[in-house]
Amino acid sequence: MSIYRVGVIGCGTIARTHSNAYRDIDSTEIIAAVEPDAERRQAYGEAYGVQSLYADYQAMLAEMSPDIVSICTWPPLHCEMVVAAAEAGVKAILCEKPMAFSLGEADRMVAACEQAGVKLVVGHQHRFDGNVLKAIELCHQGMIGDLRWIVGYCGSRDLLSNGTHVVDLVRFLADDSPIQWVMGQLDRREDHWDFGHPAEKMAIAHIQFENGVRAFIEQGDQALTAYAFHLCGTEGFIDINDPVPLQIISRQRGMETPEFTRVASHRAEIEEMITWLEGGLEHRACGRNGRLTHEALMAIMESSRTRSLVSPPLKTKESPLQLMIEQGEIPYR
Repeated sequence: MSIYRVGVIGCGTIARTHSNAYRDIDSTEIIAAVEPDAERRQAYGEAYGVQSLYADYQAMLAEMSPDIVSICTWPPLHCEMVVAAAEAGVKAILCEKPMAFSLGEADRMVAACEQAGVKLVVGHQHRFDGNVLKAIELCHQGMIGDLRWIVGYCGSRDLLSNGTHVVDLVRFLADDSPIQWVMGQLDRREDHWDFGHPAEKMAIAHIQFENGVRAFIEQGDQALTAYAFHLCGTEGFIDINDPVPLQIISRQRGMETPEFTRVASHRAEIEEMITWLEGGLEHRACGRNGRLTHEALMAIMESSRTRSLVSPPLKTKESPLQLMIEQGEIPYR
């Protein structure tokens, strides 16, 4: 069995989530970590028994030559770190969500990894959640007839910080059908920042997929509920996380709460990355798929900026939110 040597960049909360998963996988070993804050860096090293600790990620890449890198930093740093890791010759990169701050950055990340032959995975681990996979199974079995609508809610943070999970899961629930168009609106009546980048307080979006499914998304402090999805079909409904982890109401089955297998999603995400490394199928959250989710996020912002329907491929490579700020259309500190 191959042992993959892992370097972790960023030693905050999400890094510990990644690290717990690596620790539970026999074929991975954390050999180095990077964190500019000395106290946090030392605490991480003691918690995970890692002795090679760095303040500079470039030094770690050069001196330790890890096989896998987990990038657990703030979004504005993702692009430069992914490109640097790819150029350093790592085998695989697990980059936390959101993939980047702009679509241009996401494109550079994908291109750098493809050029170097590096497997890039974006941290959309909810594609492994047991209740989500069971809901998809029920849909494919025709338990709610033909799927027509998906509604997703998230009452925490902004489009980039947590909305990326909502948009990615909506795409996944719609069988990753290509997006035909997006209509979106942002609320940023006051200056607001999150994880080192400007952010909105509330966003809504209407998405049309090529397979005929439509989706509506509420993201932010006025969203109806904390984190939930409703799948509406011609013969019934499936609710995920509201009011229970999984509930179906259908003409065939009435109302019930189906059993599903609970999954350690971060571990499953890493295990599938290793399988991909070893010649298996492409990862369900691969860089190109993450880039499509990121394009959808940027399309929501671009629709708000241009006050129009937006269809991929998106031509705007900058952050539409940043453009609105620079043009004085919305507050900026």
